[in-house]
Amino acid sequence: KELIGHGVAYCASCDGMFYKDKIVVVVGGGNSAVSEAALLSRIAKKVIIVHRRDTLRATKIYNDQLMKTENIEFRWNSTVKELLYGERLTGVRLKDTVTGEENIIECDGLFVSIGRKPTIDFLENQIELDNKGYIVAGENTETSIPGVYAVGDVRTKLLRQIVTAVADGAMAVHMAEKYIGEM
Repeated sequence: KELIGHGVAYCASCDGMFYKDKIVVVVGGGNSAVSEAALLSRIAKKVIIVHRRDTLRATKIYNDQLMKTENIEFRWNSTVKELLYGERLTGVRLKDTVTGEENIIECDGLFVSIGRKPTIDFLENQIELDNKGYIVAGENTETSIPGVYAVGDVRTKLLRQIVTAVADGAMAVHMAEKYIGEM
């Protein structure tokens, strides 16, 4: 927690520019991780993808793009064992999942992209969720319960960023006012 904003980040589109011409590590192998790595490859000097398996789980189109990107390296069969830091992150200690061997990578930033889980436990069995646990709500933010609206990262949507959450909030206010007005 103490390294968030001091070398540890969770959103390349939000924090990527802080790492212009620097070395960053992206942890993960799914679509989120590789899209973060692709974006960072246009900003950072070098991007190192650390994945616990020997292949990415991301869709093929992402795989092909990343394999051709010159400033992206892969550390297959690896997990982050330790963050190295003083006032800021200075590197990571990796552990090979096959051999157990450890090595250190010096870096300026670490982007964690190992999946997302919405915090909606208090709503389970009360509202319609998709197969990944997100609240089903269209662009108008309406849910399966009349008068209940879902905004931000808990809602089924393609893009999860602050700007889309703010837009959701504006839409939800509009829809709630309309709902109350029709009561």
